[in-house]
Amino acid sequence: MKQSDFPTRLATPIADNAAASDVATIPTTQARSGDGTASLALGFPPETFIARSAGGVPPRGQDMNGLLNLISKILRAYQAGCWGTFDAGFAQAIGGYPAGAVVSGTTPGTFWVSTADDNVSTPGADGAAWQNLFTGYLPLSGGTVSWLNVNGPLVQEGFDGITAQAAPYNPQNGQYINYPCFSSKAEGRGSQFFVGLQEEVGTTFRALLSLQFPDGSWRYVQWGQNRRINDSQYGDIAYTSDLSSYVSAGLYNSDFGTADGRVINLAYGHRIQAFQATVGNGTTAGTWITFPVAFSGTPVFYQANSCGNGDDVTDTDYWCYGATATGLFVRPRNHQGAANIIVIGPK
Repeated sequence: MKQSDFPTRLATPIADNAAASDVATIPTTQARSGDGTASLALGFPPETFIARSAGGVPPRGQDMNGLLNLISKILRAYQAGCWGTFDAGFAQAIGGYPAGAVVSGTTPGTFWVSTADDNVSTPGADGAAWQNLFTGYLPLSGGTVSWLNVNGPLVQEGFDGITAQAAPYNPQNGQYINYPCFSSKAEGRGSQFFVGLQEEVGTTFRALLSLQFPDGSWRYVQWGQNRRINDSQYGDIAYTSDLSSYVSAGLYNSDFGTADGRVINLAYGHRIQAFQATVGNGTTAGTWITFPVAFSGTPVFYQANSCGNGDDVTDTDYWCYGATATGLFVRPRNHQGAANIIVIGPK
């Protein structure tokens, strides 16, 4: 079938200009059985198929006009591109809209698609089995691009004699660039890699926004088809010195996060604990001090000194020994009370 095969559009419904008395309003069911009037349920009823000599009733011209007028009005609406709005009464009468049915929304430009058979729910209502026809599509403004995966023409970023090109998709010679585009820089750039977004107007590429690796800078490039690219066309935006300097929040918290102000977590599995503890004076064994947080192994360094108490003596010495992953012994020579303790060990 061709577009030229489309039938003539019904600008005027059948019997539109007939006298009102010559166009019957067709009821759903026959109002009076046996009177020969047409209905949607029976069409022309059985008595109109019986000879008048045998008690039949002839079909009425008004009913023919009425049926044709009703049908042609429906066809005209569809030919005019009209999608009807949701009709709750119609939905109940037919047992619900089928899956895939499309109805127009009350706001012009909105459309709903039924996601279930026998659907009598109202579009837009909570839990309704309808979804917007444009679900998953980006609006004209205010949208967010999450990914665009459309085969596009090849883009090569050129340096030192290499030119930017636009060519059809051709996997046989490596022309596999999609949107967003992926490519590698040419000579003189250490084969650095970039990923970015590009814009195409007709057959000419106008702009490219790329994330440069490994320096982590965003760069905006402009070119025309087959136009050479050089450094003077670059302008840095949101430049970062090195992507390797940044980590995810989860990794950062794993390395450094702590809920205890006495504990300092470091990268590469190290931990520092700095806290105060009460120590005794003159005991042979010293005072056992439990660390705020247990280490994963024996600390590699530990030390204690005075906190400046009233009974402080300037030549007070502290002996720290017997350390384990959970604590150590501290014994002062001639001081008792609070002592500052610092311990370094494996996290």
